[in-house]
Amino acid sequence: MPRGSGHAGDLLTGVVMHTSIPDALIMAYADGELSGPLARRIREALPQDSGLRRKYEMFHATRWVLPRTFNSVLDEPVPDRLTRTVTKRKNRLPG
Repeated sequence: MPRGSGHAGDLLTGVVMHTSIPDALIMAYADGELSGPLARRIREALPQDSGLRRKYEMFHATRWVLPRTFNSVLDEPVPDRLTRTVTKRKNRLPG
């Protein structure tokens, strides 16, 4: 993989095969978290690379499934055992 300044955009500099785009970047693009030149490079590669397109479609589809599946957990009450443990440890802290 090319080396550069450490920015995400450097990961695609000089990349010939689009399928070498890291899954983390494809996932970030599918989640709408990329912009600028990096997003443009992935967007332009999608129609030309079926493997990349399959990964993008999978990540894009799960973007909506996972939050619906797990968000209800956030509404559940905190277990008493956890509350007691945190309170005990907090009371032991100096100050």
